[in-house]
Amino acid sequence: MKTISKVTAAFLSLVMVAAMAACGSKKTVDVSPSDSGKSQVSTEVKVGALYGPTGVSMARLAAEKATFTDAYADDAKEYVNTYDASFVDEPTQMVAKISSGDVDVACIPTNLAAKLYKVTDGKIKVAAVSTLGVLYMIDTSGNVKSLADLDGKTIYAPSSVQGSNPEYILNYLIAKNNVNAKVNFDYTVDELTAKIVSGDVSTIMVPEPKATAIKGQLKQAGKEFNLDDIQGEWSKVCDTEIAQGVVVVRSDWLEKNEGAFKTFLNDFAGSTDAAINDPDTTVAQVVELGIIPNENLAKQAIPNCNLVCRTGEEMKSGVSGFIDVLLAADPQSVGGENPDDAFYYVG
Repeated sequence: MKTISKVTAAFLSLVMVAAMAACGSKKTVDVSPSDSGKSQVSTEVKVGALYGPTGVSMARLAAEKATFTDAYADDAKEYVNTYDASFVDEPTQMVAKISSGDVDVACIPTNLAAKLYKVTDGKIKVAAVSTLGVLYMIDTSGNVKSLADLDGKTIYAPSSVQGSNPEYILNYLIAKNNVNAKVNFDYTVDELTAKIVSGDVSTIMVPEPKATAIKGQLKQAGKEFNLDDIQGEWSKVCDTEIAQGVVVVRSDWLEKNEGAFKTFLNDFAGSTDAAINDPDTTVAQVVELGIIPNENLAKQAIPNCNLVCRTGEEMKSGVSGFIDVLLAADPQSVGGENPDDAFYYVG
């Protein structure tokens, strides 16, 4: 999951001005009655995600391009969708797409969703948790087997994760473990890969699928290493799960298309389930879509991506609890406050 380096005040101000300026992406038509006798409504839904784990959750939905699970139906109508999916490298690019109306529904980091809700005066809602923790620590020194072993050491993390969920998660864990560790964000993930393989650095934290790619390079180089699951470390010191990624929807689009959105949630759940339980098909899809660059990497990384589809009150509880933890650790990580109940779509 690629993450933002900084969500600057200037950028967020621009988002506030531009937010929801173009909302014409919806195409809804009534078509012939379905087999149930109900009028069938067909809606084009523009969806977006980041390359990496959040994109994996969208893979089958993007590949099928149309409703493939149960269409939501009310007393009079049945709602079927077609999907136009787009993928980007950085969360800030997805924020721009949400703000302009280029996408109706998107997967983004949880803390960014909270910030965006605040700066757009509630123009988005969170509807699902899509990704739990995807962070891993790799150490080649032989001395670091858990976060408790980091006292006096420097941890290197990609510059792309500074100012985003991974930085706040790592800082929280360092504080909870009472260790005096420094975090360095001076290098890109490619630079860090080269440095840990060469021995210039020994301890790094990276997200999937980069963690799997780096493990492969270390094995090829004959380097021994320890792998520490950051999610496991989190569970030792916090009762709240890492709700690292969420599905958000534009509030104005949702108001006009709730039936279509409920069908989307069914399809998203099916897409997530396929990623977990039909790995061969999903691997082919994520490679074809460019979400993960090759099949070997996708096969190894997808099981470590902690993909979920949690909706309703379970989603609300998980997201709110995770934001509370980030808020206590660094208020600016989530825009200074935990959003109100209108932030959540519980169906």
